[in-house]
Amino acid sequence: MDNKPSLSQYFGGNEVPPASQFFDEIGTSPTDMIQSVYLGDSDVRPQTTSTGLFPPNVSTAFIQNTMPQEMTFTNVLPTVSGSTAIPATSLPDPSTFFDTIGPEPQISSRKTSTISASVLSDAMDGLSIKNQPVDKEADRRRDAWIPNEDAKKTLLKAQSSPKGSFFPEREVLTMPGLVLEEELADALQEVAVKYLGVSSAGVHGVVRADHVSRDEAGLRELLRTGYLRSAVNLTATLISAAGQGAGRMHRPTKHTPRSLQLWLTRFAVMCRIKLYEPLMREAEPFGDFSKPDMFYQFYPESYENRTGSLVPFSLRLLIAELPMHVNKPEEAMDRLYAMLNVIEQMITNLKECRTEDGTATITAEDQVESLRLWTSRQTRVLHSIINCAIALKDYRLATKILSSLAESGSIQQRRALKSALCRVSLLAGNVRAATEQCSMAQDLRHNICPTPDVREYVDLGLIDIAHGKYQDAYNNFAKAADQEPTNIMVANNLSVCLLYMGRLKEAIAVLQKAIHSDPERGLSESLLINLCTLYELESSKTNEKKLNLLRMLCKHKSDTIPNVLECLKLA
Repeated sequence: MDNKPSLSQYFGGNEVPPASQFFDEIGTSPTDMIQSVYLGDSDVRPQTTSTGLFPPNVSTAFIQNTMPQEMTFTNVLPTVSGSTAIPATSLPDPSTFFDTIGPEPQISSRKTSTISASVLSDAMDGLSIKNQPVDKEADRRRDAWIPNEDAKKTLLKAQSSPKGSFFPEREVLTMPGLVLEEELADALQEVAVKYLGVSSAGVHGVVRADHVSRDEAGLRELLRTGYLRSAVNLTATLISAAGQGAGRMHRPTKHTPRSLQLWLTRFAVMCRIKLYEPLMREAEPFGDFSKPDMFYQFYPESYENRTGSLVPFSLRLLIAELPMHVNKPEEAMDRLYAMLNVIEQMITNLKECRTEDGTATITAEDQVESLRLWTSRQTRVLHSIINCAIALKDYRLATKILSSLAESGSIQQRRALKSALCRVSLLAGNVRAATEQCSMAQDLRHNICPTPDVREYVDLGLIDIAHGKYQDAYNNFAKAADQEPTNIMVANNLSVCLLYMGRLKEAIAVLQKAIHSDPERGLSESLLINLCTLYELESSKTNEKKLNLLRMLCKHKSDTIPNVLECLKLA
């Protein structure tokens, strides 16, 4: 699931595979393709109009499969992948979750109108939840979840028992603890010291957990500046202070919204830097968050009459999706459908003017707000199911869900969904269907603006590539570049088309220009891998050029790239 685009492993064949195979390769990294729009939690952030399921940042790139045998241009096969620029001053968002269309999500307080789509942003917002005014209806709406029958029995017992007389069995308790005990070092700093020496690496000012305040404010600062490994280290300190640190797994503990928010932050960052193995082990005790101690009702002395789940929705979704990142999309699909079933039951209750759990009635105004929140969350889960379907190459299911979503919503949403259907059709090798969906997206676009935008030019360019028309594809991507000169995805696409036309030096120049014109955006994982691969195509003497890129990383980037050696293709 985390394959990186690379040219080097397509050098073994003697002929260019058909265009349909080009699109089949997308299945190796589906979450780079389907990136859904976060519609916002109406209880905590202002609602915005979603501009689409597929962002325009889908690029042709180079996927690594086998060791090179002979480097010849005719053996290079591009595929499609996502490319998300991550400025050092912006919140790094995991490719496995939700991206907005257009600008990267900026770090902001909830008081602003900026809505970040990333799970890390959700985590950061949640860290300051104590500063929010009390709104019982908004709390109920946000925290709503239906416990299973076993949990209901335990919760009823907890609420009906005299004070101090309720002692639950261990089987009903969630008992997490830290698995990753050692502190993580700054990966970029380590690589820089090894290849550039201490003096050159010193340009990269490392920020450690002990450089910031040991609280949520310090954690937010580490996330804001991109020092993700230091952020993981600080979450360990804060979680340990909450009684759930190293050695605490399988021991009873009390859960709070704050402790679960810390786990959300830790898991989101670990997912971003691809620490999947320890993440899976630390997430295991939580299961599907169905145990009764995951509900407010389990703690009547602390939360009085408050009901609902302590678990942030983003944490629930992250853990449901997690198996997809370790090549188990079937398991993720099962978890996501289980979530979807609960959400659909809550929506049914809301439509009957009852609360989400069906235990009381609500006002018409509250019903509208609750339906808005939970239908948006339902859509988020459906987008994740689409990712799983693509990972399983079940394009029929992906198309069915996208088509159902495209039946309603704003013109912008329906247009973006038609664009998504175009790209799924390309994944399935059905170029005719892709062309039809692109045409429908164009018709809807006419109701929004009179001229094509980046999304449309990218769709047209991808269709051209499917037909083997690389010059036409280049022309479309060039028009997209005219509209967004700093769009890294477009630069990657232009480079691939130039490569296919035998213009290697121009392909390299495009990527170099993208980096030098905007280093914070340009120094992205996919662009670095592509550029270093082109360097190797051009000459066997590439080491100094790669080291120059490393120097630029030290100057402009924080510790946001999971594998610097892989990106720069350094031995």
